[in-house]
Amino acid sequence: MIGRGNQDPVPGFSLALNRCISTRYRRRMQVHRWISVNASPGDVFAYLHDPQARARWDRMSDLVRLEADAPAKGVRVHFRGRRTAPSWVGEFAAYDPPRRSVIRLVEGVGMPFTEFTETITVKAEGRGSRIDMTIEYTPRGLLRLLDGFTSRPRLSKAADRSLRAVAEHFL
Repeated sequence: MIGRGNQDPVPGFSLALNRCISTRYRRRMQVHRWISVNASPGDVFAYLHDPQARARWDRMSDLVRLEADAPAKGVRVHFRGRRTAPSWVGEFAAYDPPRRSVIRLVEGVGMPFTEFTETITVKAEGRGSRIDMTIEYTPRGLLRLLDGFTSRPRLSKAADRSLRAVAEHFL
């Protein structure tokens, strides 16, 4: 199912909610969002992967801590869930500045998923950058049946708000 959202009326950036929600690979779900910002890919990628900045723009986490001095493939990342969001530990499965990173779930307290990955891609677009955020997950147990009413809407809303916060930073 593919639907398209309206352009966000906030001046200074364009927000296209590419509402690509699909079932892939038997029960693996996907939420994909993208936004364009007026900043270079290098600056955008650095901001997205700064743990202190992430705590400001990520609407699912209020504290982010790396187990190393800097992000890199194999480095673990601790996320403390904001309000009702779960806390979890992820690991960079890929880290290719200034283009792409993939964080996969290692363990999580209260995570309603058996698998979870977040892919962030940044590429040049006109005079700025395009940020793509793709969240792929497999709901746990009976949540598979209720995913359209539980996890998917919450992840979609959080991804929308997170990307808006990133765009507002670059105004």
